[in-house]
Amino acid sequence: MSSPKADPARFGEAADAILDRIKPILACSVELQGAVIADLAAIWIAGHRAEDRAEGDLFREELIELLAEHVRALVLMYLGDADG
Repeated sequence: MSSPKADPARFGEAADAILDRIKPILACSVELQGAVIADLAAIWIAGHRAEDRAEGDLFREELIELLAEHVRALVLMYLGDADG
């Protein structure tokens, strides 16, 4: 979950700065990009642990749903009216 003090605008700026740095590294096939992105997402999700395994599993499932929702929103933003 995000911190109550989290500033979405600052997170966006920080994410954009990191993206600018890694874009050259990911200038490869879309298949390899997908593999790297999936691996990074798995590392991020697996890093969220809880005292109770069931609680951790549930939380990680919620993170996967949140990630999918966020990715969908970003895809729409990047596409704009590209598909009609």
